[in-house]
Amino acid sequence: MIDGMGQFKYRRGIRLSYERQGYIFFLCRRFSALAPEQRDAIRALCRSAGGQYDRALLRYLTTGAGMQRVCSEEHIGTATLWRCVKRFYEGFPL
Repeated sequence: MIDGMGQFKYRRGIRLSYERQGYIFFLCRRFSALAPEQRDAIRALCRSAGGQYDRALLRYLTTGAGMQRVCSEEHIGTATLWRCVKRFYEGFPL
């Protein structure tokens, strides 16, 4: 995921390999450079995994903003955002 400095960090709580987590992390961080259909797919997965918190989830995944900052500015708890992140990663298509 993203720590406070925007670096990739393997999370044992997500049931995916290091390589798969890294792939998803770096793909999301390149969001603005992706093809429109890829961006739409990521947005759709954020809506599915994040529900009413999809905006916070998309912002957290696609920018260098840390979890604390996103949670504070989007008025969402860190545990809630973490659950959304986990659902997003584990629901990411192969």
